[in-house]
Amino acid sequence: MQANHHKRPSITNTIEYGPIKIRQNRKPAPTIATGRRPKSLVLDGNEAIKREQRREKNREVARKLKEKRKLFEEQLDQQLKDLVEENFNLQNYLQQLENKKQILQQEINNLSTDPLDELSSYTTEDIVLFFEEYSNEPDTHNKSAIEIIHDLNLNIISNSVKHN
Repeated sequence: MQANHHKRPSITNTIEYGPIKIRQNRKPAPTIATGRRPKSLVLDGNEAIKREQRREKNREVARKLKEKRKLFEEQLDQQLKDLVEENFNLQNYLQQLENKKQILQQEINNLSTDPLDELSSYTTEDIVLFFEEYSNEPDTHNKSAIEIIHDLNLNIISNSVKHN
Protein backbone atom coordinates (compact mmCIF):
# COMPACT_ATOMS: atom_id res chain seq x y z
CA MET A 1 0.00 0.00 0.00
CA GLN A 2 1.39 3.32 -1.01
CA ALA A 3 0.74 6.49 1.07
CA ASN A 4 -0.55 9.57 -0.64
CA HIS A 5 1.77 12.45 -0.08
CA HIS A 6 0.46 15.83 -0.99
CA LYS A 7 3.12 18.26 -1.87
CA ARG A 8 2.61 21.70 -0.36
CA PRO A 9 3.19 24.67 -2.53
CA SER A 10 6.30 26.65 -1.66
CA ILE A 11 5.64 29.37 0.87
CA THR A 12 6.90 32.74 -0.29
CA ASN A 13 5.79 34.88 2.67
CA THR A 14 7.98 33.08 5.22
CA ILE A 15 10.42 34.75 7.61
CA GLU A 16 13.26 32.62 8.91
CA TYR A 17 14.86 33.15 12.34
CA GLY A 18 17.60 30.55 12.33
CA PRO A 19 15.89 27.15 12.38
CA ILE A 20 12.48 28.74 13.05
CA LYS A 21 10.25 29.60 10.10
CA ILE A 22 7.29 31.91 10.55
CA ARG A 23 4.63 32.39 7.91
CA GLN A 24 3.13 35.85 7.76
CA ASN A 25 -0.57 36.36 7.35
CA ARG A 26 -1.47 37.58 3.93
CA LYS A 27 -4.13 39.80 5.34
CA PRO A 28 -4.84 40.49 9.00
CA ALA A 29 -7.88 38.88 10.52
CA PRO A 30 -10.52 41.36 11.63
CA THR A 31 -10.29 40.08 15.24
CA ILE A 32 -7.98 37.89 17.25
CA ALA A 33 -9.39 34.81 19.03
CA THR A 34 -9.91 37.00 22.13
CA GLY A 35 -12.12 39.38 20.22
CA ARG A 36 -9.53 42.14 20.02
CA ARG A 37 -8.25 43.66 16.85
CA PRO A 38 -4.58 42.99 16.09
CA LYS A 39 -1.97 45.74 16.51
CA SER A 40 -1.11 45.51 12.87
CA LEU A 41 -4.62 46.54 11.81
CA VAL A 42 -4.50 50.05 10.44
CA LEU A 43 -7.29 52.25 11.76
CA ASP A 44 -8.52 55.56 10.39
CA GLY A 45 -9.75 58.76 11.91
CA ASN A 46 -11.34 58.71 15.32
CA GLU A 47 -10.55 55.07 16.05
CA ALA A 48 -6.85 55.64 15.38
CA ILE A 49 -6.82 58.67 17.69
CA LYS A 50 -8.61 56.74 20.46
CA ARG A 51 -6.21 53.81 20.05
CA GLU A 52 -3.19 56.10 20.31
CA GLN A 53 -4.65 57.90 23.37
CA ARG A 54 -5.34 54.53 25.02
CA ARG A 55 -1.81 53.31 24.25
CA GLU A 56 -0.28 56.53 25.59
CA LYS A 57 -2.36 56.25 28.76
CA ASN A 58 -1.26 52.61 29.18
CA ARG A 59 2.39 53.59 28.69
CA GLU A 60 2.06 56.29 31.35
CA VAL A 61 0.41 53.90 33.83
CA ALA A 62 3.11 51.28 33.12
CA ARG A 63 5.85 53.90 33.68
CA LYS A 64 4.31 54.96 37.01
CA LEU A 65 3.94 51.34 38.08
CA LYS A 66 7.57 50.67 37.21
CA GLU A 67 8.68 53.72 39.25
CA LYS A 68 6.50 52.63 42.17
CA ARG A 69 7.91 49.09 42.02
CA LYS A 70 11.46 50.44 41.86
CA LEU A 71 10.85 52.72 44.86
CA PHE A 72 9.35 49.81 46.80
CA GLU A 73 12.35 47.60 45.97
CA GLU A 74 14.76 50.36 47.07
CA GLN A 75 12.87 50.71 50.36
CA LEU A 76 13.03 46.95 50.90
CA ASP A 77 16.76 46.95 50.11
CA GLN A 78 17.36 49.76 52.61
CA GLN A 79 15.24 47.99 55.21
CA LEU A 80 17.24 44.81 54.63
CA LYS A 81 20.54 46.70 55.04
CA ASP A 82 19.27 48.30 58.26
CA LEU A 83 18.15 44.96 59.67
CA VAL A 84 21.43 43.27 58.75
CA GLU A 85 23.36 46.09 60.46
CA GLU A 86 21.09 45.92 63.52
CA ASN A 87 21.55 42.15 63.67
CA PHE A 88 25.34 42.58 63.48
CA ASN A 89 25.27 45.18 66.30
CA LEU A 90 23.04 42.98 68.44
CA GLN A 91 25.31 39.98 67.88
CA ASN A 92 28.31 42.08 68.98
CA TYR A 93 26.43 43.33 72.03
CA LEU A 94 25.39 39.79 72.92
CA GLN A 95 29.01 38.64 72.63
CA GLN A 96 30.14 41.49 74.91
CA LEU A 97 27.48 40.56 77.47
CA GLU A 98 28.48 36.91 77.33
CA ASN A 99 32.14 37.87 77.87
CA LYS A 100 31.21 40.10 80.80
CA LYS A 101 29.06 37.32 82.27
CA GLN A 102 31.96 34.89 81.97
CA ILE A 103 34.34 37.33 83.68
CA LEU A 104 31.88 37.94 86.52
CA GLN A 105 31.28 34.20 86.87
CA GLN A 106 35.05 33.66 87.16
CA GLU A 107 35.27 36.37 89.81
CA ILE A 108 32.46 34.71 91.77
CA ASN A 109 34.16 31.33 91.46
CA ASN A 110 37.48 32.83 92.60
CA LEU A 111 35.98 34.21 95.81
CA SER A 112 36.74 31.65 98.51
CA THR A 113 34.09 32.94 100.88
CA ASP A 114 31.54 35.68 101.08
CA PRO A 115 33.36 39.03 101.67
CA LEU A 116 30.82 40.02 104.31
CA ASP A 117 31.47 36.82 106.25
CA GLU A 118 35.19 37.56 106.14
CA LEU A 119 34.60 41.14 107.28
CA SER A 120 32.57 39.97 110.28
CA SER A 121 35.45 37.70 111.35
CA TYR A 122 37.90 40.63 111.77
CA THR A 123 38.54 42.32 115.02
CA THR A 124 37.67 45.93 115.51
CA GLU A 125 41.35 46.83 115.76
CA ASP A 126 42.03 45.30 112.34
CA ILE A 127 39.23 47.26 110.71
CA VAL A 128 40.14 50.57 112.36
CA LEU A 129 43.80 50.13 111.42
CA PHE A 130 42.85 49.34 107.83
CA PHE A 131 40.58 52.36 107.43
CA GLU A 132 43.18 54.68 108.94
CA GLU A 133 45.72 53.54 106.36
CA TYR A 134 43.13 53.33 103.61
CA SER A 135 41.80 56.88 104.02
CA ASN A 136 45.27 58.29 103.29
CA GLU A 137 45.36 56.71 99.77
CA PRO A 138 44.36 59.14 96.96
CA ASP A 139 42.39 56.76 94.68
CA THR A 140 40.12 55.18 97.30
CA HIS A 141 37.00 57.09 96.27
CA ASN A 142 36.63 55.22 92.99
CA LYS A 143 36.66 51.70 94.47
CA SER A 144 33.64 49.47 95.01
CA ALA A 145 32.74 47.90 98.35
CA ILE A 146 34.07 44.52 97.24
CA GLU A 147 37.40 46.07 96.25
CA ILE A 148 37.64 47.78 99.63
CA ILE A 149 36.93 44.50 101.44
CA HIS A 150 39.45 42.73 99.23
CA ASP A 151 42.05 45.38 100.12
CA LEU A 152 41.11 44.95 103.78
CA ASN A 153 41.76 41.19 103.49
CA LEU A 154 45.18 41.78 101.93
CA ASN A 155 46.10 44.41 104.51
CA ILE A 156 45.09 42.24 107.43
CA ILE A 157 46.92 39.23 106.00
CA SER A 158 50.07 41.29 105.46
CA ASN A 159 49.83 42.69 109.01
CA SER A 160 49.41 39.20 110.44
CA VAL A 161 52.46 38.00 108.48
CA LYS A 162 54.51 40.93 109.82
CA HIS A 163 53.52 40.16 113.42
CA ASN A 164 54.34 36.45 113.10
